[in-house]
Amino acid sequence: MNLAVPASGLSVNVSSNGNAVNSDEESVLYQRLKLVEELWEQVLQSECGQELVDLLTELRLQGTHEAIASEISEAVIMGITQRIEQLELNDAIRAARAFALYFQLINIVEQHYEQNEQQRNRWEASQATNFYAQAGNEEEAVPPLAFGPSSEPLPTGIDKTDQASVGTFLWLLKELERLNVPPQHIQTLLDHLDIRLVITAHPTEIVRHTIRRKQRRVDRILRKLDQLQGAVSSRDWLNTWDAKTAIAQLTEEIRFWWRTDELHQFKPTVLDEVDYSLHYFDEVLFDAIPELSKRLQQALKETFPRLRPPRANFCYFGSWVGGDRDGNPSVTPEVTWQTACYQRGLVLSKYLFGLGELVAILSPSLHWCKVSQELLDSLERDRIQLPDLYEELSLRYRQEPYRMKLAYVTRRLENTLRRNERLANPEERQIMIKMPAENHYRTGQELLAELRLIQRNL
Repeated sequence: MNLAVPASGLSVNVSSNGNAVNSDEESVLYQRLKLVEELWEQVLQSECGQELVDLLTELRLQGTHEAIASEISEAVIMGITQRIEQLELNDAIRAARAFALYFQLINIVEQHYEQNEQQRNRWEASQATNFYAQAGNEEEAVPPLAFGPSSEPLPTGIDKTDQASVGTFLWLLKELERLNVPPQHIQTLLDHLDIRLVITAHPTEIVRHTIRRKQRRVDRILRKLDQLQGAVSSRDWLNTWDAKTAIAQLTEEIRFWWRTDELHQFKPTVLDEVDYSLHYFDEVLFDAIPELSKRLQQALKETFPRLRPPRANFCYFGSWVGGDRDGNPSVTPEVTWQTACYQRGLVLSKYLFGLGELVAILSPSLHWCKVSQELLDSLERDRIQLPDLYEELSLRYRQEPYRMKLAYVTRRLENTLRRNERLANPEERQIMIKMPAENHYRTGQELLAELRLIQRNL
């Protein structure tokens, strides 16, 4: 993506992966960029005054593509340099922060647009792949007129390989089928599929969680604006109450972002680095990997239904952070122990959240369904082991066996999390290590066995 800033405002020339861009989508991108730019200027004007806005405008105009590409580009660059050198220190700091905020906002808009474009391309690729696979004569096959939400016609004669080159599992498996790759060979590859993503320590990773959360909130507001624009056919959709509310929220996010320190005001510890490194695991990867597995299974079902999908943990994670021995004196055995406890605690917390969602979903009543004796026997053992929980919830869940079972699972997982927190404390660690395991999970397999018991009944 190339961004230029002419006198009239933002001019956007978008070319993702070298492909032509739908004019409607480019128009939407331009609108979002223009909106963010205007809100950015409004915030800076109210926070710092018109003088800073004029300075930023001057520097931006001197830095346009037209100015830098001109024959006097060296003189232009020299002029910008001299203008910056003449600034008072406080003005220079404010200008640098303002531009940093500007480009972060622009990057969020760009990434948001590219994600939408990638989703559209995946949809089109799957449709094109299915169409060509179903065509009796591939040489004479003509693609349908409309592909995806944009309803843009697909040019006649488009190469199906180009159309499906976004790399979906479905396209890959269809291509293997077209090449007559033996299914047993594909099965061998699936059985041995083994991917480990290793998170490394990076001392330059200093972005605060506070800033990351603001970035995600800005992205969510942009998505809301997309939904509103799609729902309202009028070109005057920005004047609707919902749109005005979203824009007001976006303005305040930018305002608070401007008033927030970009960097920590303290030196991060090794455990802080552990926290930063696991941020994307917590926010993205934990949920994305199961989704990846589902897509692969669905693609297999549509192409090679007799093949077994790879095992559930074909993609898993490792980390050097907090455990590397590369000479960092701060990475001690105690830090490594606490790192392991931190990682375990994060995963246990994600499991507890997932159990909460299961409780909301699994509401079948004994009035309308039957359960196996295996589950009933398990509930009886749970009643004996956790009598206080039985007394608390037996009336509420007396006809809802799945929720009662999940309540026991949740209590044991909570106990496991509390035990992990105490293990992280050096003063309690030895006591906890010697304490016999009781009403908590010693291994992941114990938790998995209970979840599979529920699954078998369902």
